Amino acid sequence: MSQIRLTQVIMADWPRFRWPVLLLCLCVLSALAVVQLSHSNRLLVNAQNQLYQQRDALDVEWRNLLLEQRALSEHSRVEDIASSRLQMQRPSGAREVVVTLP
Repeated sequence: MSQIRLTQVIMADWPRFRWPVLLLCLCVLSALAVVQLSHSNRLLVNAQNQLYQQRDALDVEWRNLLLEQRALSEHSRVEDIASSRLQMQRPSGAREVVVTLP
């Protein structure tokens, strides 16, 4: 039995089967591209979800800061601090000065 060299047989049949082999290679490359893009898409969706969670946490913190600002700027609190810490008093009618604009 004579030895058949596989490479010689493949090279001899190459012109006859080049289109099916080329299409097979393109299908494999297309499948690999789909897998890569799916993986990239999942990573981007995970990153987007993390950013949404961070946005929601910052929104809650912003609302809490607004509530705190409103509580600290109430008129009664400001008046209490002015009288207790700064010893400020409401001016009497005789001590009031009215400024007129020209």
